[in-house]
Amino acid sequence: MTEEKTSVWVVGASNVDIIACSNNPVLAADSNIGTVEKASGGVGRNIAAAMKALGFDVSLITAIADDEDGRFLSASLEEKGIRLYSRPYPAPENRTGVYCCIMDGDGSLVCAVNDMRINENLGPQLIEEYKDSLISADYVVFDTNLPQKTIDALCTLDVRLVADCVSTTKAPKLTEVLEHLYLLKANFNEACALAQVEGAEPDSEGLETVMGALVSKGLRRAIISLGKEGAFCYEVSGTGTRGVDAKVFPNLNVVSKNGCGDVLLASFLRAMSEGYPMEDALWYGQAASGINSESVEAVSPELNFENVRKKVEEYYEQIS
Repeated sequence: MTEEKTSVWVVGASNVDIIACSNNPVLAADSNIGTVEKASGGVGRNIAAAMKALGFDVSLITAIADDEDGRFLSASLEEKGIRLYSRPYPAPENRTGVYCCIMDGDGSLVCAVNDMRINENLGPQLIEEYKDSLISADYVVFDTNLPQKTIDALCTLDVRLVADCVSTTKAPKLTEVLEHLYLLKANFNEACALAQVEGAEPDSEGLETVMGALVSKGLRRAIISLGKEGAFCYEVSGTGTRGVDAKVFPNLNVVSKNGCGDVLLASFLRAMSEGYPMEDALWYGQAASGINSESVEAVSPELNFENVRKKVEEYYEQIS
């Protein structure tokens, strides 16, 4: 008898990533030696690909144009076994999203430019069209590249909703819907923007302040990524609010941090769906992020739940 997989629908952005990685610290206003790669990307697409790699049954609602980049993306999603729901938005009036980034010699982001206008096509009518499938899923994950009305429509559904902030510019789209979320994923700056907290530092005091502000706005559970300092997670239960943190795994050969937050979120949800407590789920998320950082691709070919489990077990052996 085949074990039924956890069902996830993802609603969000897909795009082509143009990733320029410098061999050394980037010199501004100069030509830097390094590598330039083209790959599939987009927050929604990355989360969908990561969740599929970790064993979920995944469907993706996204916007892809009928152009060369769109065909490249569609083929990669089909190859991964992700069910794709996207109309063939006609070119040239529509263009598949493009994200162009420059990575420093240590794999950190220097700057990026994105052209994501096609996501305006992801209107609330799509939520109504796929409503029955969405509310029957175990999780519905979305990103804030969606129009505000689409986010609002999603938040009327009776389902475990998971949101990714994407950026400080787009995070405020979630301000009025936090109480409807099962889980939020944000970096520290995005969390501050949502919490309307200014001047906080990503230390224990700053995290306590941001957590308290988010809880007061109705957000019961969140992952806050802290870059090289790791990640923090909290949840509200009948016994109060509890927060835990997890450090970055040691001895990583970091190539790129692109997509690491998306992978962290996917692995956290997989561990939670397996019945792991929040603190263990966060370690599983950090382990997946570590695996991902050693690949130039937004979702590493080495990502699977068994590899994540092994990395967690190896780390526990090292610190015990």
